[in-house]
Amino acid sequence: MFDEPKLSPWGAVQYCEEMNEGIYFVETAEHSGIMIKAEYAVEILSPEARKCGFKEKGYLNFEEDFAAAVAQREFLDKEIWDIPDYVNDKAEYENSLNSFIKQYFFKYWEEREKRLLANTYDKRYVVHGFSVKGPVMIDTCSKTLKFYSYNVNGEIYDLKKPETHIVTAREINGLVRRTQDYFNYYRKTGRTVDSYIYKYLMTKSQQEQCGVKPEIFLPKKITETNDFKEAVRKMCEWCYENNHHLSDDKKENDRKENLQYCEDYLKNIKVEINYLKNKAKESLLQTLREKNLKKE
Repeated sequence: MFDEPKLSPWGAVQYCEEMNEGIYFVETAEHSGIMIKAEYAVEILSPEARKCGFKEKGYLNFEEDFAAAVAQREFLDKEIWDIPDYVNDKAEYENSLNSFIKQYFFKYWEEREKRLLANTYDKRYVVHGFSVKGPVMIDTCSKTLKFYSYNVNGEIYDLKKPETHIVTAREINGLVRRTQDYFNYYRKTGRTVDSYIYKYLMTKSQQEQCGVKPEIFLPKKITETNDFKEAVRKMCEWCYENNHHLSDDKKENDRKENLQYCEDYLKNIKVEINYLKNKAKESLLQTLREKNLKKE
C-alpha cells in the first residue's frame, strides 16, 4: 500500500524492514530507528506514545536505542508486531524493553499501567443468552448487566426498562475471594453472572488473582459491538428466532412486522456515540493484527 521510505530523519535509508503495513525499521549510514506513517500513528498509537516520537517527512519517528522502545512496546501490546525469531530469549528482550522504558519514559509507563488496570475488553456491549426467559446485555463501560425477557411471540417486553444490575468494585473483589476456595466455589457459591463479571468487567490483574476461572458458566454469545443500536437489534432478532411457538414459515413471513417494535424503540433513543468515536482506528488495528498473524 505504501512505498518504503528512501529518506529518514537520520539520512538516506540503506536498509528498510517492514514491521507491518505503514511501519518501518530503517538503518542509515550513522543511525537507525522506527518510522510510522503519520496517519497510521494517530490510529494505532496511544497519545502518550505519540508524544515520545517526533514528526518529520510524513512519519512519526522513534530513534533506536531510545524512543523506539516505546513504539515496540505499543506494537506488542496491540499485537501488530512480534519480537523477531532471531532473538534467542524473547522474554528477556521484553523485560529489557520494559526496564528501559521505566527508566527513561516513566510518564509513558505510568499511563500504560493505568490503561492495563482498566477493563481491557475491546467491545462495549456484549449480549449473551441467559435463561429460557431472555438474554443479558453487558455494558463493559458502565459495568452493568441488563436482563431482558421475551414473550411467546419472541418480543422483548421490557426493552425500555430491563432489570439492571450495577457491578460494584466490592462485588468484583468478593468474586475474587470466592474463587480462592475451589471446591466451595463449584459446589455452593458459583453463579452464572460470575462468568460475565470475570470475562468482561474484571481487569487483567483481578482475573489473575482468581483461584479458578468461572467462564464455564457462559451461555451462548449473541453479539458483541460498540454500537448500542446494533446490540439491541441483534438481541431482538435472537429472541424472535428462539421463539418456539411459531413455525419457521410463520416466523419468516411475519418477521418484519414482529420486529417493528425494536425499530420503533431504536428511533426514540439517544445513544452515546463517543465511546469509540473513530471506528476506523479499530478496523485498522484489526487489519494490522491479521497481517502480523499471517507472517507466522
